[in-house]
Amino acid sequence: MSSRADVIWAVVPVKDFAMAKSRLATALSPAARAELARAMSEDVLSALRSANVAQHVCVLSDSSAVQQLAARNGAVWLNEKTVTAAPGLNAAIAGTARVAAARGATALLVVHADLPLLTAGALTRVLDTWSNLSGTGRVVLARSRDGGTNICLAERPDAFTYHYGADSHALHVDECVRRHRAVANVDMPATALDVDTADDLEMLKDAARANACSSRTAAFLAKIATSVFRKEIEAAP
Repeated sequence: MSSRADVIWAVVPVKDFAMAKSRLATALSPAARAELARAMSEDVLSALRSANVAQHVCVLSDSSAVQQLAARNGAVWLNEKTVTAAPGLNAAIAGTARVAAARGATALLVVHADLPLLTAGALTRVLDTWSNLSGTGRVVLARSRDGGTNICLAERPDAFTYHYGADSHALHVDECVRRHRAVANVDMPATALDVDTADDLEMLKDAARANACSSRTAAFLAKIATSVFRKEIEAAP
């Protein structure tokens, strides 16, 4: 586990639910996409609470609806517009890292909001892997199925350049090599599936049938399986 000197902030970036998961437009209606995004976000925050791997849990967004979700789930809301003046996820995470470091954080745990298989045990494994690394620039990465970075735990986060986007896992590894940081990868089913496409949604349904899906997301999937909700789903363009 982390030492008593470690002060870890966790941050979950969350888009406005009304604009979330646009790549699922062929499979789900706008209302259903918003509900799925909300359910996955709440499940991720629940896993973070249960794992107790961070002293502070934050939700990063510029949405008032997301602010309300953060409050309901015991997380601090960080207004994206106040932490950075530049657009984009990388600038927002870098701004969060500066805020966290200025307030005493020694490490930042970035967890994507669309990880419906995430468990407290998976988060504990990330922390244990990080704690067992040597040096003062430790980084642990959890890779997505398509080569992205679903979880990043970085020591001295304000001295780390974030590379979210296409092939971000490889770019983050290169960043660690360039900065002479100790880096480890954690590959687990619980951290690999993020839900962006119709194929991802089908994999999520398979996981739910195997009882591997978090509770709120599982409830959403059960809802869309009913005839009452299917009509709205089929109305999607």
